[in-house]
Amino acid sequence: MAATREALEGLFEPERDSLRLAPERLAEAFQFLTMAAGRGTSPLSSAELVELFLHGAFKDGAAG
Repeated sequence: MAATREALEGLFEPERDSLRLAPERLAEAFQFLTMAAGRGTSPLSSAELVELFLHGAFKDGAAG
């Protein structure tokens, strides 16, 4: 799991200045999200999980 977390951190690192959280924290959160989704039947596909994680629940980043 540590190797996966490090790989995820590497993907987030180039965008560090634009991120809300540090790449380390985002890697942990993403791993947690994917592990939780794998504990049963997930109503979301892998692509949907990634989209939700990266862009949030609101269309066009707008909150009601």
